Amino acid sequence: MKKILLASTALVGFAGAAAAEVSLSGYAEIGIKGGTGMQSQFHNDIDVTFNLTGESDSGLSFGATIDLDEVTSSAEVGGAGSFNKSSVWVKGSFGKVTLGDTDGAADWAVSEIYLGTALTDDHSTHAGAYWGTGLDGIYDGQVMRYEYSFGSFGVAVSAEIDDTLDTADSTATAYNDTTAYGDANLGIGVKWSGDMGGTSVNAGLGYQSNGDSDVVELSAGASMASGVSVAIEYADGDLDKSVATADDQWWGLGVGYTANGVTAQVNYGEYDSGANGWGLVVNYDLGGGAVAMLGYGDSGGTATGNTWSAGLGLSF
Repeated sequence: MKKILLASTALVGFAGAAAAEVSLSGYAEIGIKGGTGMQSQFHNDIDVTFNLTGESDSGLSFGATIDLDEVTSSAEVGGAGSFNKSSVWVKGSFGKVTLGDTDGAADWAVSEIYLGTALTDDHSTHAGAYWGTGLDGIYDGQVMRYEYSFGSFGVAVSAEIDDTLDTADSTATAYNDTTAYGDANLGIGVKWSGDMGGTSVNAGLGYQSNGDSDVVELSAGASMASGVSVAIEYADGDLDKSVATADDQWWGLGVGYTANGVTAQVNYGEYDSGANGWGLVVNYDLGGGAVAMLGYGDSGGTATGNTWSAGLGLSF
């Protein structure tokens, strides 16, 4: 997104700080959506994001981000606004520490198979879709992640703590079947990216566990100079649930093309437990922050149906 600086760049002096900056960016959607079991309907969504950054006299960088989501659902009458994805970070020669609504180390390391965007993410929310989130959010969603990069490699560790009441813990999450507090949700991830004869390649590996459940994830991708890209991802979960399937595996493949303002991709994903689906997305960059978007998702296996959407995405 383009960034609009508040108060003419909004450089503010603080005691003990070399510089501070507040920037504002926005995103809006307008279009129509429909699918199996729902009436075709208009859709709009507005997001406003504040980014706060600063640097101390000693060179320590720090910042915070908060996302204001004005419309939670265009299908919800009088849908209330919400605050999403707020986080705070500190960065130095030691690496970077982030706390808040942020990715755990496994999700940070693994790349999703999806390209492009659609009004309601139809191409990436079908029954066979998976975003590599692992066990993120099984407690309060407050994740602390430490990351460090060296050359083409990056490594991260993360933790999310169960802060629910003892008596409510067993119902607060299906991933912990005890009546006591759940163990901390710990994660580790490593990723690599590089260039091979003009082809950009990447790979990632992540692991998460909270004592009762664990997830292993890996991904690999390649983007060629011709505009063709291929991405593959795999996840294996041993989930000690009180409900639903205890163990599951998933794999997904995405093949896309990007050139001359056009981004198109088809993807397929499948769970060992039976759910599967495929998605299609086409974007065309109109310039100036406007993108025409078309998305389609088709679900099969244990959950059948389809969704679609078409419209514009507008970045400010």
